[in-house]
Amino acid sequence: MASDDLRRLWRLHLIDAALVEIQHRAAALDPGRKLLAEIKALNEKLDEKGGQARQLAGEQTDLELKQKTIEEKLKKVDKEMYGGSVVNSREVENLEKEISALRRQRAELEERILQLWELVPPAQQEADALEAQIAEKKKELSVHQKKALQLKAQLEADYKEKTAQRPGAAKAVSPGLLTRYEAIRKGHGGIGMGEITQKGTCSACGTLLAERTIQGAKDERVVTCDECHRLLYFTEGLV
Repeated sequence: MASDDLRRLWRLHLIDAALVEIQHRAAALDPGRKLLAEIKALNEKLDEKGGQARQLAGEQTDLELKQKTIEEKLKKVDKEMYGGSVVNSREVENLEKEISALRRQRAELEERILQLWELVPPAQQEADALEAQIAEKKKELSVHQKKALQLKAQLEADYKEKTAQRPGAAKAVSPGLLTRYEAIRKGHGGIGMGEITQKGTCSACGTLLAERTIQGAKDERVVTCDECHRLLYFTEGLV
């Protein structure tokens, strides 16, 4: 059985161990790095696909305007041809050539416009699908960040509570043992004690302890781990 002073030190160690765990959990808090990376990747893809959709839609609009202009020119030329104002054969020939050229242009425009009617909808659908994915990921990110903030607040409250408990627990330990413990704790990431497990190992580093070390703990002596040199705590029933 551990001495009264070691039991008091163990209570202090449990507070310190809890503080270290809280610090580790706080450092590991994720603000949504994976989701943010996914959103960034989707936005980059949307810039590409959305740009293509806008380009195709813009081309379609321009060509439809050009088609309308050609139709108006054809009507005008037809009116000149058959309005009775043109009687010269050379003028008629020129108008016929102009009509032929306009019709070729119209045919070319119509062919490309038909292609765009097939290209624009799927391109826009792909861009819309990406926007929907981004919106969904942003919702996930909002939920994730809200939970992270709640956990952060809880960890801060727990840390504050444990920190308030520490001075009283430290005061209960004898000065000599406390000084030794603090020195060990400082060199071992804030953890200055280990428990002797049922398998006879140090709970802090997992080293199998020598029988003399275990016996010393049973005899209520202050002993340390053979490997990590942390103070060891023993209670009946563990070994």
